[in-house]
Amino acid sequence: MPLLRRSAFCFAPNSEYRPPINRQSASSKTYSFTIETDSIRLRAFAPRDLDALRALTMQTEITDLLPDWEMTEAQLTDFLSFVIGSYDRFDPADVRILLAIEHKADERLIGWCGVFPNDLLDPANREVAHAVSKDYRDRGYATKAVQTMIAFIFRQTELERVAAIVKPMNVASRSVLLKAGFRRVDRRTLSDGQDYVYFETRSIWSE
Repeated sequence: MPLLRRSAFCFAPNSEYRPPINRQSASSKTYSFTIETDSIRLRAFAPRDLDALRALTMQTEITDLLPDWEMTEAQLTDFLSFVIGSYDRFDPADVRILLAIEHKADERLIGWCGVFPNDLLDPANREVAHAVSKDYRDRGYATKAVQTMIAFIFRQTELERVAAIVKPMNVASRSVLLKAGFRRVDRRTLSDGQDYVYFETRSIWSE
């Protein structure tokens, strides 16, 4: 799965907040972070998600690829509080968002999907990242979550391009990205000295 470095999911401490602007008009807009599909919904995280999120971060199937998610309970509590607080600061000109993936029929938190900076990439870039519980894989939920998130981003923010980086051996996530409309750009060595496959999608490709 694409990386999520928690250190990259942050806001500049002294940055000036700008009210959300609708790309289709100049009026201010209130954002809804609940996005429905037939089988899953993307929604804002809430305090009640702590235990389920903790269970996900204890799955080695997730943390082997996303080691930043190996947190103590206190660290996870602080991080979840930060994520919840970030929704009020959502800025379409400086996108940083992490949403819960909820299985509708089971009413269960099964993962997360987000778009935010990655300190391995250019500061202007935004990366999509996702994770799905081992109990809900191979059912198309990751692909649907990424597709839904990207549609929201291109429709509601100023971003026109989203990237993804994946370890070469992570065949499953490469497949998810391709099914979600991303294109493989190249294979590159990033600042951490490791090789990644770099993917990209652009708003004009979905028009």
